[in-house]
Amino acid sequence: MLGLLVLVVYALSALSRVGAEVSATGVYQMQARQNAQLGLSQAIGDLQRFAGEDDMLTGMAGVTGIPAGAGQAQRNWGVVWDGNGQFFRWLVPGADTAVLPLVDGSDALTLVAAGSLGADGADREHVRVRLVPVVVSTRERSAVPLGRYAWWVGDEGVKLSAQGADPAHAIDELIDLSPLVAELAAGNILSHAQLALVPTSVTSTALAGQLRANFHALGLTHFGITPLGSFPGYLNINTTNHRFWRGVAATYNRHKQGGAPTLSPGMFADALVARFPVADPGAGKRAGGPYPSVDLFLNSAALGDALAAGGGTLQAFGDVMRPMLAVRSDTFRVRAYGDAANPADPSRVEATAWVEAIVQRVKVTPASAEGRFIITHFRWLGPDDI
Repeated sequence: MLGLLVLVVYALSALSRVGAEVSATGVYQMQARQNAQLGLSQAIGDLQRFAGEDDMLTGMAGVTGIPAGAGQAQRNWGVVWDGNGQFFRWLVPGADTAVLPLVDGSDALTLVAAGSLGADGADREHVRVRLVPVVVSTRERSAVPLGRYAWWVGDEGVKLSAQGADPAHAIDELIDLSPLVAELAAGNILSHAQLALVPTSVTSTALAGQLRANFHALGLTHFGITPLGSFPGYLNINTTNHRFWRGVAATYNRHKQGGAPTLSPGMFADALVARFPVADPGAGKRAGGPYPSVDLFLNSAALGDALAAGGGTLQAFGDVMRPMLAVRSDTFRVRAYGDAANPADPSRVEATAWVEAIVQRVKVTPASAEGRFIITHFRWLGPDDI
């Protein structure tokens, strides 16, 4: 009987200890998610503050001269310029000046990695940003780190749209989604991640790999705001992504008049990407800056050189592509991270969380000079998704 009582006491003690540990784990996980949501809120707040007005320009950080290739962790940061092309803001935490901060230390985190892009490489660079500590003050007024958060804003307008663009983008230059034509046309796919889940004759593994390789160049749908309303598929020209410009050239080829010259997508993209970071005074473009208007871009030396290399002409290209082009985006992808630290040992991370949202700028009236950003898609991510 005594032995049985000892066993019962031991079992109750173990059960109580396990219950306490489960409870503590749940609290840490909740704190990590709260910190991730804090990062998401910070990101949307910065978008609203710096890119909410019509006259602001947006694009990818590669425009500033960051080369393509592995290790270029800042190349796909979102960036905002004013209407004159003057640098305004990187869309990541802790980057308030035009000087790029270092992101190769222990105070930085990779938010877009192999799960989204595959191997780090040209036009599929992994994205790293700085971590921000979450610190609280105790009754004794000492600062106690309770966790960290981080966030990144990627510009969806510097991608081709797989669904809904009118006229349609030539995404077949980047990836063969022909087995998904019916699903895309019906609007049955609600997110970029779902493209890899639709049953097709292509193996899901192969399709997922192609989608990862084109993560920075192909999105599901993005919308641009004009004085006439919101329309899908506007292409933001302020990017140096080679895959994007190949797709733009192929889109021109698809929609050009029968007698117009055909572009070589690869040669066109090679020439334009190489020329893009250089100053183009005749088009009002600073070195390392954006083009301030579509009209200036369509008469720029960079585009003229690229068309000459690819076999096209300014007139024919402008006739087809002018209605599709823009110099800012209104759709963005936000990723945020949060973790929870043990108060007794802040170096010990007890839980982590990742979140992703697609945010869209909208207006109450098209004539308004400023829009507000709303979340149109939200999901929690796991480590394998990053």
